[in-house]
Amino acid sequence: MNLTITGRNFEVSDSIREYAEKKLTKLTKYFHQLIDMHIRLFIERQDHVAEVTINGDGVQFYAKEKAGDMYSSIDLLLDKIEQQIVRYKERHSGHKITPLNKLEDIATFNVSGEQTPIVIRQVSNKPFDEKEAYLQMKLDGAEFTLFKKGEKSIKNVVDYMNKNYAAIYKDGDTYTLIEIPFEMIHDNNFDSSKFNVYSLDVKKESLVNPEIKFIKKNSSSVKIMSVDDAVVEIAKSDVPFIVFFNSETHFLNIICKKGKSLELLVPAF
Repeated sequence: MNLTITGRNFEVSDSIREYAEKKLTKLTKYFHQLIDMHIRLFIERQDHVAEVTINGDGVQFYAKEKAGDMYSSIDLLLDKIEQQIVRYKERHSGHKITPLNKLEDIATFNVSGEQTPIVIRQVSNKPFDEKEAYLQMKLDGAEFTLFKKGEKSIKNVVDYMNKNYAAIYKDGDTYTLIEIPFEMIHDNNFDSSKFNVYSLDVKKESLVNPEIKFIKKNSSSVKIMSVDDAVVEIAKSDVPFIVFFNSETHFLNIICKKGKSLELLVPAF
């Protein structure tokens, strides 16, 4: 495959180039013969824009997306172009195709001498604000959600936009929001006692625009630990899920019980 990434009035950094390559080359699984893929990145009216043209199996696909930062634009671009490819392939093959975000990875962990399989599920990489994430969680009938938090303004370190995942989860009789402070991500130095934590005071439930007040809390109960430690902890407890900060990937994760098996929610990579 011939992959090219170009910037127009935009300097493509090594980290953005690597990110775009890692994301878009996942699409190769849909093609028998992928000839070339051209990704263009540029700024347009203060928006970060990403567009792609793909030639494969005798067909050309094109998509364009924009967001407040280039990482989010690339994420949205992957979603859009994948939808096009999946629809086309299903129409012409007559077979149902599993999109990338529906694929499941199975990992095995040793718990008390026994091999325990865990389904690893990547959450959507579409940015949400806190209210949108809360609303989607309620619509799903879930007690927790892991989501990529959208930003209204661009930080001085753009990579923060890509790493800013947060979690909302049921905490007793209320809900809690937790996110990692910008400074910790920037310095790669993490202290769970200083994570940003908020209680959700839901003034009015609504299917469109719930009225929620976010009240800052002084401390966090979320632990920093490995997936192995999280597996052991949930296996020996009666809780249905555990929100934790992954000491290896430096992202928030959620591990939960699904019947007799376990499921691990992680950010989309």
